[in-house]
Amino acid sequence: MEQVYSSVKSAFRRVTGSMAMLSEWVLLAMTLIIFYDVVMRYVFDSPTSWALEISEYMLVFVGFIGTAEIQARKGNIRMDFLYLKFSSGMKRALDVFISLLMMIFSFLLLRGSLMMTIAAYKFDSASNSLLEIPLFLPYSIVAIGTFFLLLQSIVDIVESVRQIILQDQPEGR
Repeated sequence: MEQVYSSVKSAFRRVTGSMAMLSEWVLLAMTLIIFYDVVMRYVFDSPTSWALEISEYMLVFVGFIGTAEIQARKGNIRMDFLYLKFSSGMKRALDVFISLLMMIFSFLLLRGSLMMTIAAYKFDSASNSLLEIPLFLPYSIVAIGTFFLLLQSIVDIVESVRQIILQDQPEGR
């Protein structure tokens, strides 16, 4: 059972790491698109009609697709000043509680984003621009990123509980 859990966790880490890397590349592409638009607008007095909308969707991608990796690296904001003053047992209990809150938040956000994605697909909603991008695409980005954040929160809870259990076991086991 331990080996299965370790294999699944390792595969999950590879997926979230790849998603974070993809997010970095999208950020680079977004930067280049914005730079291109600024040059076209202020140097050639010929702004693009697509750069703003595409960069907005790319920003949503960057903001949500990399969240699971940030959660895995414990890169979210926390009050280290207080956290570092707690005992190791209290830190582990607090880690479980925070991960549980993140799991609940992720579940609620996932549910809402899935409902929006399905509604946008069902009613064939599109953006109000020249591009008329189907809105289920950017909405699905939120759902995908939040799904992986939910899974990472579950992994964090399991890891924190395992640490608590292993610490409470007598030596020699």
